[in-house]
Amino acid sequence: MADALLQLARALTASQATSIAASLEIDGRLDRAVSFLPVSSHAAVELLGRALSLLGEPTLLASVLRGYAAAADRAPAPPQAVWSGPSFAGDGDHTTAAVAHLVDEAKEDVLASTYSASIGSPFVEALWRAIARGVSVTLVLEGSKMAETAIKLQDKLQGARFLKYVPPSGQYGLQHSKVVIVDSALALVTSANFSSAAAHGNLETGVLIRDPLFASKLRQRFASLANSGSLVHFSSSPSKV
Repeated sequence: MADALLQLARALTASQATSIAASLEIDGRLDRAVSFLPVSSHAAVELLGRALSLLGEPTLLASVLRGYAAAADRAPAPPQAVWSGPSFAGDGDHTTAAVAHLVDEAKEDVLASTYSASIGSPFVEALWRAIARGVSVTLVLEGSKMAETAIKLQDKLQGARFLKYVPPSGQYGLQHSKVVIVDSALALVTSANFSSAAAHGNLETGVLIRDPLFASKLRQRFASLANSGSLVHFSSSPSKV
């Protein structure tokens, strides 16, 4: 039974499941409930018939279908490829300065990590706009190799918190991650630095995941690094993310 119901869940959209459930709740007739489905949905119709035979009652099938619809509405969006750099025909909105588009969505907080940055880049300008509208901004930067850039960013993005990576004692390591977490609801992991080259010239690729659970876990990872002393303020005092 479980296998048949799983196949049914995959065969119907949330709106189709809701419509069929509503019809079954009215008169219990499956033939009427499936009449609006497109001809190409004959496999779904067959699965609905099997499910009704297994469950025995139209009202039970209706409840299962409503459960499918509710679960689908809460499901996170699938991962999305995000291209930064030059725009090409058919690329759509998430192309040049993709990170800037995401930061402009922020309502509460942004945590962003990068290796390098250009003060006038679209990314940095988006972070400045976020600070100006009251969004809490935390930047994780490379504090040794890119110290001069970090100082310039501090001057440009006053009001933000700045952290740097401290490798384990006696070891060499860089802050080379490029991550943007917005409102602990979405996260972008990308090859792009916050530079003008990344926005307009380089071909950069990232994955955008609109999933609060994933984004929160990623944010917690940075918090753990701060709590362990691996991320510190530029003054070298421990910081909470």
